[in-house]
Amino acid sequence: MSMNADGQGLAGVSDASPADVVGVYDGWVSTYDTDVLSWGYEVPGRLASVIAAAGATNGDVLDAGCGTGLVGLALDAVGVASVIGADFSPESIDAARQRDVYRELHVIDLSQPLPFTSQRFLAVVCGGVFSYLADPEAVLREFLRIVRRGGPIVFTQRVNLWESRQMDAVLQRLADEGRCTVDVSPPRPYLPGHGEFDDGVHDVTLTTS
Repeated sequence: MSMNADGQGLAGVSDASPADVVGVYDGWVSTYDTDVLSWGYEVPGRLASVIAAAGATNGDVLDAGCGTGLVGLALDAVGVASVIGADFSPESIDAARQRDVYRELHVIDLSQPLPFTSQRFLAVVCGGVFSYLADPEAVLREFLRIVRRGGPIVFTQRVNLWESRQMDAVLQRLADEGRCTVDVSPPRPYLPGHGEFDDGVHDVTLTTS
């Protein structure tokens, strides 16, 4: 799967192999911030506001799939004391390090078990990443493991992938098991200036039980 220099073809990257996705983001670092902000990317601020409203600021918060650090900047702006970043693109991690808002940064594949102790984090934020995660239930179970009771897990999932990734069933299972409560927003803008993302995303908040 390839993406043009103008960002066309980005939506289809969700079907690419993990190695191909890493290649896309490693090669996109130099213009990523300018591109997504020009397309009206507001996800970082929206998700950070949920963390602030939940009062999950005085401790470690994981920015899962941190990319170049736009979510980390938003978390820092709402007063999160300790932002920990993780991404599987080494070049993106290097860019995020330049922000000077992360206490730690890790190169991690979120589709694998996470190298963090249980209940380490006050919260997890994961913006614009679930498009690339073929098994969202496994990822969410890991997030639930590493977040303390009562903490929020805030993420987005594209509307046009919601059914194929069986998100309703996944979230219902987690709720039925008593692992969390679930709040799913109506469709909200994702990259409104990019023609491939007209359907937007759902913002999802799980609160651990």
